[in-house]
Amino acid sequence: MSKTITLTSLSAAAVLGIGLLGGCATVTKDLEKKVQEAYDKATDAQACCDANTERLDRMFQKTMRK
Repeated sequence: MSKTITLTSLSAAAVLGIGLLGGCATVTKDLEKKVQEAYDKATDAQACCDANTERLDRMFQKTMRK
């Protein structure tokens, strides 16, 4: 859960940074694209970690039943 909060905090900071640089449309569009790419990669990484955690939990539960 703390990873999700960190991801959300970083995304919010990036959006705030884009807002502060709003005077230059080209810079803003480039930053917006990069922020979205970073957010997508972070989301994918979080999904991978969640899947690994679930897999390890299942393996642990299976071992404990024996």
